[in-house]
Amino acid sequence: MSRPVLSADCARCSALCCLALAFDAGALFGLDKRAGEPCPHLDGCGRCGIHGERDARGFGGCVAYDCLGAGQRVTQELFGGESWLANPSLAQPMARAFAAVHRAHALLQLLQEAGKLPLSIGDSRWRARLEAALTAAGGEDRAIDALEVETRVFLRRLRRYGTARG
Repeated sequence: MSRPVLSADCARCSALCCLALAFDAGALFGLDKRAGEPCPHLDGCGRCGIHGERDARGFGGCVAYDCLGAGQRVTQELFGGESWLANPSLAQPMARAFAAVHRAHALLQLLQEAGKLPLSIGDSRWRARLEAALTAAGGEDRAIDALEVETRVFLRRLRRYGTARG
């Protein structure tokens, strides 16, 4: 399995952030939206109807958000290019998978940063094993839950690398 791309490619996604995420009206979002409910600004093709003016219309949170590649991975890899927009019965399964994959990708991003440290051979192997397991977990919540615990233990151990340099 290849290493996932940890940056958004909206053209290969099916507007999963516009479906899966909840918005609270305030400084970053111009309205309240429940998780699993499509954003009212989505057009019939699954594109943002206010994309060019999101910031001006009070949706700076959308401008700043990066799914870390979870959207295209769920759409293309886990659901074979299918979309909840064409098949509404996929909305909830895709939203759940998106949330799980986003968590996994956030952990992968941390592990990639950890790889920039002068890790011991043992820590390098542990990091690589965690990366492989998180990649293979796909959208499996329980697997990601367990790997998140182990990743956090691993990351806490890395404090010694910061103090050793200083």
